[in-house]
Amino acid sequence: MTNADYHFLKGGDEMGELIRSIDWSKTPIGPVDQWPQSLRLATSIMLSTPFPMYIAWGKEYIQLYNDGYRPILGSTKHPQAMGISTRETFAEIWHIIASMFDGVMEGTAVGFPNFMLPLDRNGYVEECFFDFSYSPIYNDDETVGGVLVTVIETTENLKNIQKLKESNVALKRSEENLRNLISHAPVAMAVFRGPDYVIEIVNQKVLELWGKTYEQVINKPVFEGLPEVIGQGIDVLLSNVFSTGERFIANELPVNLFRNGELQLVYLNFVYEALKDSDDKIYGIAAVAVEVTEQVNARQNVEEAEERARLAIEAAKIGTFDYNFLDDTVVTSPRFDEIMGIDNTSDHSQYLAAIHPQDLMVRDKAFEKAYNTGQLFYKARVEKGNETRWVQAEGKVYYDDENKPSRLLGTLLDITEQKSDEMRKNDFIGMVSHELKTPLTSLTAIIQLANAKLKISDDSFLSGAMEKANTQVKKMTAMINGFLNISRLESSKIQIDRQEINLEHLLEETISEIELTVSSHEIHFEPCNPIMVSADNDKISSVISNLISNAVKYSPKGKVIEVKCLVVDNNAQVSVRDEGMGIDEADIDKLFERYYRVESDHTRNISGFGIGLYLSAEIIQRHDGKIWAESEIGKGSTFYFSLPLTRD
Repeated sequence: MTNADYHFLKGGDEMGELIRSIDWSKTPIGPVDQWPQSLRLATSIMLSTPFPMYIAWGKEYIQLYNDGYRPILGSTKHPQAMGISTRETFAEIWHIIASMFDGVMEGTAVGFPNFMLPLDRNGYVEECFFDFSYSPIYNDDETVGGVLVTVIETTENLKNIQKLKESNVALKRSEENLRNLISHAPVAMAVFRGPDYVIEIVNQKVLELWGKTYEQVINKPVFEGLPEVIGQGIDVLLSNVFSTGERFIANELPVNLFRNGELQLVYLNFVYEALKDSDDKIYGIAAVAVEVTEQVNARQNVEEAEERARLAIEAAKIGTFDYNFLDDTVVTSPRFDEIMGIDNTSDHSQYLAAIHPQDLMVRDKAFEKAYNTGQLFYKARVEKGNETRWVQAEGKVYYDDENKPSRLLGTLLDITEQKSDEMRKNDFIGMVSHELKTPLTSLTAIIQLANAKLKISDDSFLSGAMEKANTQVKKMTAMINGFLNISRLESSKIQIDRQEINLEHLLEETISEIELTVSSHEIHFEPCNPIMVSADNDKISSVISNLISNAVKYSPKGKVIEVKCLVVDNNAQVSVRDEGMGIDEADIDKLFERYYRVESDHTRNISGFGIGLYLSAEIIQRHDGKIWAESEIGKGSTFYFSLPLTRD
């Protein structure tokens, strides 16, 4: 096993990766597989928390630490501190902390707030303050194996507190300092004095916020300088702060201000703070404000867009669902439940039970594909009481930090009417195709009879014409058979008659039949050992014939078509390679869709309806196989299909 395989070393981001990269057998701690349970547990906890933690293990106090602790080491101690002794890393303060560590190893925990240590962590010694605790890590035999350090650096907090104290002293000493502070503040600030809230101090930011000049507001009561705010509740807020001394904080408060020649609705985050003299008596109010109009408007636009999307979904009668892969629960919309014919529940199994038994495999395969591609799509029947409905599900998979599926958000649409229309259309196509077969059979017989009589005729024109007519009849027959197969396929009337067949023999027979009618290309079959599969002989033969016929159709005369078969991962794999024009990458994924044809200058004059590959794909899928293509423009294409081998 590698370090990455141990569960207790999982996660931890950058420091976790560093720990997993170290050969611990070369340290006093020893190989990871020999770490005691107490060290494993402590390491797992340390790597899973964002708070600064550190382990000093054994008598040598060998160090392990997490991402939260890393900044404490500065630029001179990390990363070399990982896996070496605390004595070496903190040599400059070891005389201070050594006794603490030794005491913890004897079972005595220790901790201090705002403890100062002179650390050299950035190339110079600096005073650093910490809230920390040293705790013993006990082994199973109740001996102390190491020290668990939890620490929060308070250096900046103490500096800020000291600065604040100094600022308060300065403000008390001089009102001018207060004015300077407000004047240079990066946010809007003002001071209102007395019960009339006279505007005594303002900075440029607050003047811009109010849309006023200095002369328009200074030394005036706030409701005289800003008459538009009368009646908006500001007087009540100011009165409460001035009378009680309680701070007031507003978030996204809507206020109408007269700015740029018009009354504008703005949103403000602001604070009213009571100002007190040396006798603790309130003499005024300090106001600090930030305009958040743009943020509020942006959020409202998002909310409006979400509401429009919700209304659109409702109007389209689309159901929505949120499936949790981790606990196998699902949250659904009322429309989703209505389509499925189920009362609202988080029990995923109830929704599965509503799917038609014959379509459960379709759903399972769609989910399996979604795990890998991130996209879900399938059509299935659901049984709603005595009624069977068709539904279409689409969704997107979201993954966790370990790239494992965690959620699936999707929609469900009732397509029963659409499916019924398709079935009626397929029935019509099937009926028309069937009716066309009778006159076409008669026409074939007439042409064959005419051909037989013309063999003794000297009229080369009629002989050639009959040959061409026979070719066109064959094309029409193949086309009609294709439409009939689509009709049978989509009405579930096409049958797969499985039997054990030798794929090598089937390839040889099919190629021999094709070579009787194809003289424009050389078909090269690379013999393979007998490969046994359980399949429908005629259906698989039609797939092979279709792939070879396409290779002939889409490659220049005189080119070689290579046919191969081999065993790959317990599957029989057949490939047909041509030296034709090639297929654009954008068309590859669509080749096996019904009626899809690649449209280009090269294919415009090539006959076809885009049903051959669709039928081939459906036949292979019904054999639990796979079909795909690879191609490069100007160099040709290779079509593959695979079938499961016959199990012994």
